[in-house]
Amino acid sequence: MPMVSIKGHQKTYKLDENEIIYHGLERQGETLPHGCLAGSCGACRIEILSGENELSPPSFIEQNTIEGVRTEMKKISPDIDHSKRKIRLACRAKIKGDIEIQKI
Repeated sequence: MPMVSIKGHQKTYKLDENEIIYHGLERQGETLPHGCLAGSCGACRIEILSGENELSPPSFIEQNTIEGVRTEMKKISPDIDHSKRKIRLACRAKIKGDIEIQKI
């Protein structure tokens, strides 16, 4: 079973293979920020610290939302290069292997 660790948390979470990250964490009592849970609002954004290749590829909707999130982040902190951050949406990304994430 794939494992999810969250930066700054002691606990790790076992998810089913191909499970959506948000649902797997919620099932175990870990609540992430969320809005639409459809991949359009970006409220459930997370940064992948390790294991990026252990996730399903982003869908068209998720990719568009991530680009919008990056644009907003650039407005808030223009001196930081956010293009290198591995941002995904927890409500859309399906897990295949172990990952470490950070809430953003």
